Amino acid sequence: SGTTPSLTLARSLNCEPEALMIMPPFDLFVAQLSSDSTEARVDAMKKLAIVGEAMGPEATLTKLIPYLTENIANNDKDDDDEILLILAGQLALLVPGLIPGHAALPLLPILERLCSIEETVVRDKAVETMNKVVPLLMPGGNYDDGAPFGLLLATSKRLAGADWFTAKVSAAGILPAVYAFWNAHATKGESDNEAKRELRILFKDLSEDDTPMVRRSAAKHLGRFVEAVAGLTDTADNLVKSGKGQPAILDENKRLVTYELVPIFQALSSDEQDSVRLLAVSCAGSVGCGLSREPAVTADVVLPVVRGGCADLSWRVRHNLAKVFSTVTGSLGFVGAKHATRQTEVFQFFSGLLQDNEAEVRAAAVENIARMAQLGGADFFQKHIAPILPALADDLVMEVRSKLAQTLMDCCDPAICNTLTDDIILEDFKPLLENFLNDEFAEVQLHILTKLSRVSHLLGKMDVVVSSILQMAKAQNWRVREAVGRLLPFLAEARGVAFFQDHLLDPWLKIMSDQVADVRSACVDGMPKLLSVSGSQWIQAEILPHYTRMYEESHSYLTRITVLSCFAALTEKHGETENDVSTELMKQIVGIMLKGLKDRVANVRMVSARGLGLVTISGQCDDATMSSQVVPALSECVTSEADQDCKYQCQLALESKA
Repeated sequence: SGTTPSLTLARSLNCEPEALMIMPPFDLFVAQLSSDSTEARVDAMKKLAIVGEAMGPEATLTKLIPYLTENIANNDKDDDDEILLILAGQLALLVPGLIPGHAALPLLPILERLCSIEETVVRDKAVETMNKVVPLLMPGGNYDDGAPFGLLLATSKRLAGADWFTAKVSAAGILPAVYAFWNAHATKGESDNEAKRELRILFKDLSEDDTPMVRRSAAKHLGRFVEAVAGLTDTADNLVKSGKGQPAILDENKRLVTYELVPIFQALSSDEQDSVRLLAVSCAGSVGCGLSREPAVTADVVLPVVRGGCADLSWRVRHNLAKVFSTVTGSLGFVGAKHATRQTEVFQFFSGLLQDNEAEVRAAAVENIARMAQLGGADFFQKHIAPILPALADDLVMEVRSKLAQTLMDCCDPAICNTLTDDIILEDFKPLLENFLNDEFAEVQLHILTKLSRVSHLLGKMDVVVSSILQMAKAQNWRVREAVGRLLPFLAEARGVAFFQDHLLDPWLKIMSDQVADVRSACVDGMPKLLSVSGSQWIQAEILPHYTRMYEESHSYLTRITVLSCFAALTEKHGETENDVSTELMKQIVGIMLKGLKDRVANVRMVSARGLGLVTISGQCDDATMSSQVVPALSECVTSEADQDCKYQCQLALESKA
C-alpha cells in the first residue's frame, strides 16, 4: 500500500523493519497471521480483501484461498473468534469484485467451517456471506456445470446432519439461498427434482429437531424458504407494500408449499417454546404469498395461525405478529365485499393488538395503522381503528404516542395511504394533532411538525393547531423551532398572506435571528415557497424592508449571511422550474448582494459572490444590470480580493455568465 509499517507490526514479526517494505503482500499476510501477537493477526485479517486486491484474482485463487482453506477449513483447533468473525466478513468483500461468481466455489469449504463455529456472531456472519456468495455461483468457468450444485447439496447435508446443533442452526440459514439457486439455474430433470426434494427434507428435519435453537433457526428462515420454494423473486413485505399484483406461481410449486411447508409452518407456530412461535408467526405473510394470496386457502391455513398468535399468552409472540401485521393482512387476499366477513375478523384482531396490555405490542401495532388503512379502506378504518385512536393518543408510554404521531402523518401521505378523505382527517385526526403538539416530549411534537405540510391545505380549518404552532416558535428545543420555521410558508398558503403579515411575520423574523444555524436555514429554504404564495410585489413591499433593516443594524455576520442567503434562495432554480421574480425585486436582490460583496467579513463576501452566481444562472436579471453592475463588481473582486475562497466564488459566478 506504500505506507510505512507500524511499530507494533514490526515488533510482532521476526524480521527487520526494512524487509517489511519489500515483502510481497501474501508473505506479509502469512507472517502476520502466524505471529503470536493477537493484534497483528487481527490487523492481518482485516486487510484480507486488500491483500487479495494487491495479489490479483489468479494469485488469490491459487495461493491465498488455499492457504485459508488449509489453516481454517481443515484445521480443527479453536481459533480466535474475533479473527474468524473478521474472516467471514472479508470473504464477502472478495466476491464478485475480485473473484468472479463462477470462480468462488473454493470459498465454500471455508464458509462451511465458519458456519459450524460455536460463537454465534461468527456463524451469523458466515451465513450472511454464504447467502451473498451462493446466488453468484453461476454454472460455468473452470469446472463442470454440475459442480456448484453437487457441492452446495453436499455442504447443506453435512451442516444439517452434523452432531452439534451449531452447524444445524447455520444450515437452516443457507437452505433458502441454496434452494433459490437451484430454482434459478438447475435444469428441470429428474435428478434436480430429487435434489430439491432432499433440500426440503433437510429443512423439515431441522424444523423437527429436538434442540430448540435449531427449531428457532428453522422458524426464523421459514419465510425465505417458502418464498424460495414458491419461486418468488421478491419478499412478501415488498410485494404487499408495493401494491403489486401477486406474481404467478407454478402449480407444482404451490402444491409443494401447501403439502410440505404449510405443515412445518403450523407445527412451528404452535411449538411449546415461545421463542420458536414468535419467529414462526412472523412468516405468515410469506406463507400467504407462497399460496398465491388465494382467500379460500389462506383462510384455512394462515388465518388460524394469526388468530392464535393474537391470543397467545406470550407477549413476545403478539409483539412479533404486530410488527408484520399489515404484511400478513395483505398476504391473506381478503379483498372485496365477498370476503368482508373475514376481513372484519382480521381488523378485529388488529384492534385487539392496538389495545394490548403490553406497551411494546401496542407500539408495534400502531406502526401498521397507515398500511392497514390503505388495505382496508375508509370504512374499516373508521369502524375498527378510529375509535381506539384517542386512547392511544393519551397512552402513558411515550413510545406509543410517538409512533402514533408518526403513523397518523403517514396516513396523510398519498404515497403510503390514499384512502382517507379530508373529512376523515378533520374529524378523527384534528383533535389528536392538537394533543400531540402540546405533548411534553419534543419527539412526539416533531413527528407532527416535520410532516404537517402534508395537510397544509387543511390548516385553514385547524385553528387550535395553528395557534399551537405559533406558540412553539419560542420552544426551547431548537429542532422544534426549525420545524416551525419550515411550516410557516405553508401556513401562509393555507391562511392567506394577510394572516402571515398579521400573525406569522414576527415569529418568522425571530427564527431568522435564531442562534442555531439549522433554525435560520429553515427560513432560507422557505423563501421560494413564500414567494410562490405571496408574489414578488408583496415580498418587495412587506418582507424586504425588514430584511434590509436587519442587514443594516446587525452586529453579527451570521445574521447578514442569513439575509443574503434568503435573497439568493429567491433566485435559485429547482430543476427546470424557476421562481417568478419581478424585475424590481431582482434589482433589489442584486443591490443587497453587491453591498455584501464589500463586507468586512470574508464569509459574508463569499455568500454574496455565491448569490450573484445564482442570479447569473437564473437568467432573470436584465442585461443592462448584469453588464453595468454585476460583472464589473465580480471582476474587481477577482483581482483585488485577498481571500482565496471568495476569489474562487467570484470566478465561478463570472464563468456561469459565460
